[in-house]
Amino acid sequence: MAKSKPLHWQEPTTENCPQCNGSGEFRGMFSSGPCAVCDGTGLVGENGEPLPVEDLLPMLRRQRDRIAGQIEAARQHYRQLLHTPGVREALAAEHERQQERQREKDMAFRKKLRGV
Repeated sequence: MAKSKPLHWQEPTTENCPQCNGSGEFRGMFSSGPCAVCDGTGLVGENGEPLPVEDLLPMLRRQRDRIAGQIEAARQHYRQLLHTPGVREALAAEHERQQERQREKDMAFRKKLRGV
């Protein structure tokens, strides 16, 4: 008889990897790469072992979907701001100020190169 999967998947309890402190990256003196303890995820189970793929994939998918939702919400907020009176003009003015500052920096750099 085949094992049946639970109807509702429950995310396992995790901790930050003690080796990489949750970054998922090993940094040595001469090289760097994915952490060997947590398989590059930054997370380990309660027992300190890497998470099994069966648990890891749904967790990463949920995280990806959560981040995608946050990005979409930020884009929608930005679109709404653009319809607020005066915002487009303020953005254009700020863009012009940034261009002017860049031109001034370029001119100062050219003068420095010429020795003036």
